Amino acid sequence: MTDTPLVSVVMPAWNASAWIGASIESVLAQTHRNWELIVVDDGSTDGTKDLARSYRDPRIQVLVQENAGASRARNAGLRAASGQFIQYLDADDLLDPGKIAAQV
Repeated sequence: MTDTPLVSVVMPAWNASAWIGASIESVLAQTHRNWELIVVDDGSTDGTKDLARSYRDPRIQVLVQENAGASRARNAGLRAASGQFIQYLDADDLLDPGKIAAQV
């Protein structure tokens, strides 16, 4: 059991296979270790969900929905989140390794 707060990282993704690997790796590199990553695949046709699912870290979950836009994908991720804090991260962006720790 940890006394550090759980941070839910919500990542909407649509046809992001070219970038999502680096984005997920930036979450895996966080110095704050108590996080969950919720990737919401928004109807991608380029293998985004398969790439996201290839990560075997139990803190990563991949949700799939029909294409409905980034806002609906973010809201779906927020509904699935169980963290005390929320960190939004687009699938083509990166987090500095100490970003979550600094904000917590």
